[in-house]
Amino acid sequence: MTRNELSCYHDLSVRLHTLQTEIVGDTAKDYSSGFPHSIMLRGVACDDKTQQEVKLLSEKLSVLDAYIDSVTDVRAKNLLDMHYRRNMTWWQIAKRTGRSFTAEKQYLYNFLKKA
Repeated sequence: MTRNELSCYHDLSVRLHTLQTEIVGDTAKDYSSGFPHSIMLRGVACDDKTQQEVKLLSEKLSVLDAYIDSVTDVRAKNLLDMHYRRNMTWWQIAKRTGRSFTAEKQYLYNFLKKA
């Protein structure tokens, strides 16, 4: 797994969330009461193109999640989780782990080079 693939994790999850929660609407005339009035119909977009994109994004995220979950190095796994899944900055990670941000960043980059 490369850094470029992992760096797309947050963007993929944001796009997936957007597609799954995107509300679309349409207006129509309702004549059931005998008098015409406009009503607004709302729902989640579920056309074929959107469904295919949701499926593709879900598969990509599953692959990235499986890779992160398969890492046996506990420190690297924590760093991958915090940096890519939770989208934390290196400063936030350093504060949480008690190490310097450069040490954590270098450790993860060295781990990814080996893998």
